[in-house]
Amino acid sequence: MENPAFLYTLINKLFLAASETLQEVPGGDVSLENIIENLSRRVFDEFKRDYYPRGTSPKDFATAWIRVLGKQGFLAESHYEFVEEGDNLKVAIFNGSCAYREYCHQAEREGILFICPRMTSIKWVIARSLEKPYRVTPEAIIHSDVCVGTIHL
Repeated sequence: MENPAFLYTLINKLFLAASETLQEVPGGDVSLENIIENLSRRVFDEFKRDYYPRGTSPKDFATAWIRVLGKQGFLAESHYEFVEEGDNLKVAIFNGSCAYREYCHQAEREGILFICPRMTSIKWVIARSLEKPYRVTPEAIIHSDVCVGTIHL
């Protein structure tokens, strides 16, 4: 494919279509989160040979996952910041470069269901690695150039 911008647009439109459809379904938010987690699992399975956490903390797992995605050219590792706060992990994504930015902004404009694919994938890899049910609490998504959320038990 010679036009990566088209691929990013296609990915964003796919998430918008899924959000639009699932918001009409009872439990659609859970279904969308499951879709993102299953996508994360499939990508992880494809590239797990590159997944090398340097420790056993949520930050180590998140950093290793971002390294995997960065190695594939899907994101810039330097645009992610992780700060541990006890068992919680504060995540900052400098979303000017996020692959899902169009989805975030358009979902808000249209008032449709939105679940951040990137934060959810980071949560998934931490939960998978620690075998605990982590959740994401978004704090500042969409309205600034930095998306912030907390991944916690």
